Order: sequence, then structure tokens, then C-alpha cells
Amino acid sequence: MYLRLNPSSGEPIYRQLVEQIKYRIASGELTAGGQLPSIRALAGQLKINPRTVVKVYEELQAAGLVVLRHGQGVFVSDSRGAAPAAARRKVLAELARRLLAEASRLGASAGEVLEILQAEAKEMESDK
Repeated sequence: MYLRLNPSSGEPIYRQLVEQIKYRIASGELTAGGQLPSIRALAGQLKINPRTVVKVYEELQAAGLVVLRHGQGVFVSDSRGAAPAAARRKVLAELARRLLAEASRLGASAGEVLEILQAEAKEMESDK
């Protein structure tokens, strides 16, 4: 699994990793039952502290996206569509606020963001 870190982004390293793994799960790149790299392996690959990877995996587990099996590893859970509508809307609203804030920082309008989202959604659908 290839993950990129941007130390100058202002976003904490663990948050960058959480978001990238969430994206890979949502896009289908990481499928239910698939195993993620071990804590040591991922920390070594990215040259980061293993505690950071532990924090990432714990957050993903709390979100119901992965299952930690002691002695076996970390696996993608089969939780697609399992979130109640109210919880799903709350998470999506927070993601939308973060996206719009970053787009504004880059000088993009909400309309431009919507166009990009629609194009990306179509591309993801055609990849399935």
C-alpha cells in the first residue's frame, strides 16, 4: 500500500494517513478482509514513529473501518453502509467543511468543488 506524507501541509501526519486509508477503503482499493501492513512495517516504510501508526489504526478501528486482531494483524472490516444516517451525515458534513475550507484557501469556489466532486464520482462509478 502506497501512502504519501506531506510534512509541510499543516495537517498532522496521523490525520493524513487516516484520510488516505479511508479513501482507499471507500474507493474499493482496500477491500473487506484485506490486511493492512503491520505497525512496524508501515512505520518503517514511512519512516515515522510506530506510535503514530498505532494511533491511525486505533482511529480507523473506532470508526468501524478496520478490525485489529491481536497476533494476526489489522484487517479492513465489512462496514460499508453500516453507519446510521444521522452519524453518516455528521461525518460527511465535517468532511465537506474541511474540503471547502481547503478549496477556499486555494482560491477555488464552491461551484468548482462541486464540479470536481461530480467528475470524481462518475470516475469512481465507472471504475467499479
